[in-house]
Amino acid sequence: MKIPTLVCPYNRPLLDQIDGHDIVVKVDHFSDIYRAAEDIRSSGRTLVSVLIEVEKPLSAINFQEDWQGIPIALSVSEMGNFRDISNRIQRMRDLKIHVYLPAEKRENLTNSRILASLGVTCCLVFGNVQPNWEALSDLMTYAVFGINPHAPIEPFNYIADHYKPGANVDWGSVYFDAPREFLYLDANGRVALSQRELLKGSFIAEHISMVKNPLENEKYRKGVNAWRQFFLSDHPCITCEGWKIC
Repeated sequence: MKIPTLVCPYNRPLLDQIDGHDIVVKVDHFSDIYRAAEDIRSSGRTLVSVLIEVEKPLSAINFQEDWQGIPIALSVSEMGNFRDISNRIQRMRDLKIHVYLPAEKRENLTNSRILASLGVTCCLVFGNVQPNWEALSDLMTYAVFGINPHAPIEPFNYIADHYKPGANVDWGSVYFDAPREFLYLDANGRVALSQRELLKGSFIAEHISMVKNPLENEKYRKGVNAWRQFFLSDHPCITCEGWKIC
């Protein structure tokens, strides 16, 4: 199997302990984006993305010149006033920033369409609050079947590109959260299967050096095959037509 990419906090001593893995690095401050990217690249490792989450609208973000060439996944609360970002759209396209927006806010569904139509890739984040399903369905139709050129709107674009009738589509990779592709580290180097497991304090190993081959780790095997329990328990979900992309 492909060696999983590691999602880890920006911590130089921790980064120095990682060998043989591509890296997604999470930063807390905009000033850390360039420094984190340079630390990873100068070490000879491959930077997959820099993740940053802020409780601010997109319109309040100042895009820095030194972000050029750095893949950035930017999670914000909302788009904000379009007039405030209209003159930054080209900059966002040039930087190839992917904007993550909470799906629970209906205005984010509308604004995702606006941003995508202008060439900015958007990704909807699903939380504990249900989205407006009708508006979400309309956005999905635009994302997959819209005839006018537009940037991807995730996870719809990923699902459409990877759908196969006989296989499950794990679109968690859109969020860097699919254990067959990504593993999570805490600041001490302990390994979790997902962000949720990391927040719960549930780890499959005390250090990444102990997971040279994930398939040899029993907790890893159980985690990636947990979906089979639905069949063993005859769960109602297994009869649903949407099962393979749910």
